Amino acid sequence: MNRIIQSFLKTHIHEYELESLSEEVAFEHFINRCIINKYSSERFDPNLIMTDAGEKGLDGVAIIINERLISDINQAKSIMENMSNLEVSLVFIQSKTSEKFNASEIGDFIYGVKAFFESPENRPETNEKMESLIAIKDYIYENSVNLSQAPTLDLYYACCGTWDDGNGIQPRIDIELKPLVENTIFSSVNFYKYDHEKIISTYKELKKKVSREIAMEKRATFPQIDGVKQAYIGFVKCKDYINLLIDSDGKIMNNIFEDNVRDFQGYNVINSEIQTTLKDTDDQARFAILNNGITIVANQIKITGDNVEMYDYQIVNGCQTSYVLYDNQDFIKENSYLVIKIIEVSNSNIADRIIYTTNRQTEVKSEAFVSSTKFHKRLQDFYNSIEPEYRLFYERRSKQYDLDDSISKNKVISLTAQITSYLAMFLNEPQSTHRYYGELLNAYKNRIFLDTDSYEAYYIAAYYLYYVEQQFRNQKISRDLKSFKYHLLCAMRAYLVGKSVNYGKARVQKKEFETLFSAAKCNIIDEALKTAIMCIEKVKENTSVPPQDQHRSKEFTNELFVEVDKVSSACANTAFLKTNDIVHCTVISVNSSFVSVKIKTDDSRDHGFIHISNIAQKYIQNLRDEIKIGEIFQAKIIGDYQEDNNHGWELSKIF
Repeated sequence: MNRIIQSFLKTHIHEYELESLSEEVAFEHFINRCIINKYSSERFDPNLIMTDAGEKGLDGVAIIINERLISDINQAKSIMENMSNLEVSLVFIQSKTSEKFNASEIGDFIYGVKAFFESPENRPETNEKMESLIAIKDYIYENSVNLSQAPTLDLYYACCGTWDDGNGIQPRIDIELKPLVENTIFSSVNFYKYDHEKIISTYKELKKKVSREIAMEKRATFPQIDGVKQAYIGFVKCKDYINLLIDSDGKIMNNIFEDNVRDFQGYNVINSEIQTTLKDTDDQARFAILNNGITIVANQIKITGDNVEMYDYQIVNGCQTSYVLYDNQDFIKENSYLVIKIIEVSNSNIADRIIYTTNRQTEVKSEAFVSSTKFHKRLQDFYNSIEPEYRLFYERRSKQYDLDDSISKNKVISLTAQITSYLAMFLNEPQSTHRYYGELLNAYKNRIFLDTDSYEAYYIAAYYLYYVEQQFRNQKISRDLKSFKYHLLCAMRAYLVGKSVNYGKARVQKKEFETLFSAAKCNIIDEALKTAIMCIEKVKENTSVPPQDQHRSKEFTNELFVEVDKVSSACANTAFLKTNDIVHCTVISVNSSFVSVKIKTDDSRDHGFIHISNIAQKYIQNLRDEIKIGEIFQAKIIGDYQEDNNHGWELSKIF
């Protein structure tokens, strides 16, 4: 393996805690992350892309809808029902640590892709995970009327060697791909050869350790502004600007729009007008005065003559214009210019303010701004206040921790994960967590992220999610329960502190946090998880809800609470003594016929009575001569005793 790639892989293994995996499997995980990062605007778990062992020819499969990785058919349904201008990418990946491209292995890879689209009767036998992905694909095509165009099909073959156009493999690739290319169910079919150079450049793009330089001959410097190191406004050629948008494959880089609050909206009225302007020769020459321009925030700016070099930059306003320019670059002429603001800020608060104000000038869905509010900033501060051993990292801004190799990516909590974990654990809604996060924010806007909530509740929900996902990663929980991940959180909380919903009650939430956090620190969390698993399995066995609907059924959740309540009630019940038990007693009073005793026990019924006939195997003239106050002895419970509301045990002294 190339030494540079090996160093990248070592960092990746540390970030995702993959030390238990073989180098080959860890490499597949690494490549899957690098490639799908190009498509997803949100943080994702590379394990969701990994195929199960034994899957011929395929190491990774990803279904992307509007820049979101879909791993469950209910996610697909939610996003397709709640979003317009849907764009779908079907991505297949094969990864090899070898240093030579192998035609036979590439053939197996393409065969695996073809098999994915075969009818059930012709498809080779596969596994449950692949069948689930096929079901998502089928659902998308059944509802293709909602798509802006047919899905794209992208194949990536990664190898640590060097690709040589003269190696004779390309003709075989073309022949193998021909049935897919000619199939009308795809808008395009693309095959990407990733050799060691492409792998290196892709990883650097993922880490944003790239810079771009653009000519900005006519520019003005902003006056000194508090919180801004330097800023410029000026004209750049549209052709030059496109170079800021594309990666080494010539594809648009989604990650430079992570801080832009809106995805590309497709060719709506406004974007269609921009496209019309570009296709009109006269209007295109006026583009700089007809368009609102672009705002870029960079981590560092360097000026050399007429050129501006930007390092780690984000296009925070101008996503729509950028996509339209990219799509129509063949029409762009040399005399077309664009107005750009380039800003280097000194802290993230200024960047948040720029993002908010520049995007607020146009209609943007409110959920896009949610993580920039004061509550979320303070929530991030709370995460950072937790002791290192239990610290997680709240990612208010998408992929903000990707540059930090020292942080385990398993410990990074995205906005979506924060919402779903809290929803499941503290609002008792695990069956709703598959829904699109914007839909959840709207549906629960009066119960989530309230100013009267405690930050503790949100953190501990995320921590329990992290803990459960770690157990799945370490194979401590059966994969059959993967779709019940959020039910586990819900059941664990109900078992440890009860199922009462207390949104907006910070004091109550803090008390619950103390119990839940203490449980995590002293391994009570392990027992709580075992109890939750057993309760879920019992409900699965006895419920009338169909198996395919259980994880999104409110009825199933209610039945789960019943089982958890049974266990909690049994644990809380202190009445455990029974007839024939031998107990230790202390004499507390003696009368002519009975001895009253205190039983050494935690049972709520801790007192009893012994009749004179059960004191000794002899005639007793005076009971007080035989038994003394404070005397301790063993006795056997022989039944219940109740007299004048004095309910206890009837016992017999052990002779």
